[in-house]
Amino acid sequence: MDQPFINCCMPPSLVLFHARSAADVVADTCKKSAASSPNVNYDYCVKALGSDSRSSSADVQGLGLIALNLLESSVTSTASHIQELLKQKQDPYVQKRLTDCSDLYSDAADSLKGAVGSYQAKQYMDVQVAVSAVSTDVDTCESQFKDKKGVTSPLTKQNGDVTQLSYIELAIIAIVKGS
Repeated sequence: MDQPFINCCMPPSLVLFHARSAADVVADTCKKSAASSPNVNYDYCVKALGSDSRSSSADVQGLGLIALNLLESSVTSTASHIQELLKQKQDPYVQKRLTDCSDLYSDAADSLKGAVGSYQAKQYMDVQVAVSAVSTDVDTCESQFKDKKGVTSPLTKQNGDVTQLSYIELAIIAIVKGS
């Protein structure tokens, strides 16, 4: 039903512009995010936001919600990964750090519980506080593995993903607040 309307009433250049502009919202948002925050990795941003099918029809505000959903999912999956690592026999030093990270990720999940509702209600300051708390928790988790020479964090990739998604969310909130 939509095709006859498009073919009949919309010039082809407008159809092409509409289809192209939806994809451009992700690229433009990531470009602005990376420009406003040196911590945002442009390529990571485009890949992460583009991984959600809703991004093809989202505006900037919608991308902020998508980023928040991705952040929640990443926190949840990392917390589960930590639980799996804790079931394995670990060096006592690493075991203690993983236990600490488990607590930190529990705190991070708690911080995010009301964030989607706050975002939808345009209570951006509340979302910023929650996302900043997540970023701090994850940084604490990762940095504690550096206290002992020769020990590497088994969570570097996951912590990096959560951190990047936090930076992206904070940058998008700044864009939304400024518009």
